[in-house]
Amino acid sequence: MIIEAILLIAILATGLVICLDKYLYPRHSRLFRGKPKLVSFSQGVLPALVLILCLRSFTFEIFKIPSASMKPTLVEGDLVVVDKYSHGLRVPVLGYRLTDSKPQRGDVVVFRGEHQGKNVGIIKRIVGLPGDKIKYQDRTLYINNNPAIQLDIASDVDYHPDGTQTKVIRATEDLGNMQHTIYMSLNAEDEPQEFEHADLTVPKDSYFVIGDHRNNSLDSRYWGVLPDQRLIGKARIIALSLDWPNKKIRWKRIGKIK
Repeated sequence: MIIEAILLIAILATGLVICLDKYLYPRHSRLFRGKPKLVSFSQGVLPALVLILCLRSFTFEIFKIPSASMKPTLVEGDLVVVDKYSHGLRVPVLGYRLTDSKPQRGDVVVFRGEHQGKNVGIIKRIVGLPGDKIKYQDRTLYINNNPAIQLDIASDVDYHPDGTQTKVIRATEDLGNMQHTIYMSLNAEDEPQEFEHADLTVPKDSYFVIGDHRNNSLDSRYWGVLPDQRLIGKARIIALSLDWPNKKIRWKRIGKIK
């Protein structure tokens, strides 16, 4: 978001220099032997700035996973490729949709965070679409009064970057159109008994998003629905996974996100 804003300002500034030169330069041709350096520089960089802005706004972007909220799907150190066109092209910086291509239930999306700083990128999974009735109770997600069935429930170990580990419950959650893996705490007491926004109908042009690590995610259960305007794109693949503490590349993690 910040980079796109800087690019847009630079494009407007260089464009203004070129426009002023077009109308003012002939009047002062006797004062200059050739064009001023600022004009030549602006004419040279403007096409490059426009190209970079278009690539960042309409194609792909790399996003680094900052936390454990999407474990086991995504872990700290994963670098994911964010596809910005499959959910519809948007006006740079402003975020308004140009084409009508909407997200689907189960999509892992990156969006601009409003509650952790407006320019902070956050990644979660969409579980509720406009018009859906969403309820989260007793560690179970309900979509339109139907529970998202949890399969293959087993104990697992959650490894942390500092070398420590905790035991968790690992399960496969069925969202109807797809299945994905989630983590939950072994003890139900570790999870809040009530969430402020855990029983609602998703309004128009909004989504209900949640982290795959249910006990370690600040998501729609806490702060409400996600407005469509804040979506950046869909996380497609893990391009690289870096284990920073051990200075290793986790080759087995590279690939498509489920």
